[in-house]
Amino acid sequence: MTLRDPLDPIKDLPPETPVCVAEEDKAAGMNVSSVEILQDARRRPRGAEGVEAVEFEVGDETVVVLRW
Repeated sequence: MTLRDPLDPIKDLPPETPVCVAEEDKAAGMNVSSVEILQDARRRPRGAEGVEAVEFEVGDETVVVLRW
């Protein structure tokens, strides 16, 4: 996923719209406590089962992290 993917469907929403994070199979969302931009990350290949999608402090890619 890139930043463009989630931005396109929400571009017309008011800026006061709440943001939360939820696991794909959960019925509730959690409040986002912070947004971080990390410039030293490495993304794992899509479909890598049982591992995190992004590793921090081991690469040269920029990622946006929503923390809750």
